[in-house]
Amino acid sequence: MLIFLTGCKDGTTLTGGDRDATEKKEKEAEAPEEEGGEPIVLNIEEATISNPHYRIEQWTGKQMQMVLMAVKPGEEIDLEVHEGHDQFIRIEQGEARVLMGKTEDDLSFDETVTDDWAIFIPAGYYHNVKNTGSEDLKVYTIYAPKEHEKGALQRTYEAARETHEKGR
Repeated sequence: MLIFLTGCKDGTTLTGGDRDATEKKEKEAEAPEEEGGEPIVLNIEEATISNPHYRIEQWTGKQMQMVLMAVKPGEEIDLEVHEGHDQFIRIEQGEARVLMGKTEDDLSFDETVTDDWAIFIPAGYYHNVKNTGSEDLKVYTIYAPKEHEKGALQRTYEAARETHEKGR
């Protein structure tokens, strides 16, 4: 599956295959954040499956952001709520339990998801995704508007918790 993400104001389009991740990060770092990121084209399944980090910002534009995640067996994307934006999560590998609700004490939405399933989380809904399988849960998530700082990287669940607790 290929996904095309663009952030050009002048109508420029990018053609060709995947770009080197290091080159992409360097070019995005050069672009002022308020203008959005550079356009990219990538094999999103391959990028997601090959990601070894708990969370890494892959692309940030002016109005949305894509993040890759690798959640180890038994780990979770902790209970959280995003008041100001919607979230989309796509499962590329693994098995998870999804809990959602309008309050943190009433998570009445309870579903099991596996490869190729998508989760749509409306703004204002509490949600938790827990890896219930025996292999890493590999997902990509799209936030609109963006959620994490450009260049964000947490190699482990513990690092992500620490960053969250510090309010970054």
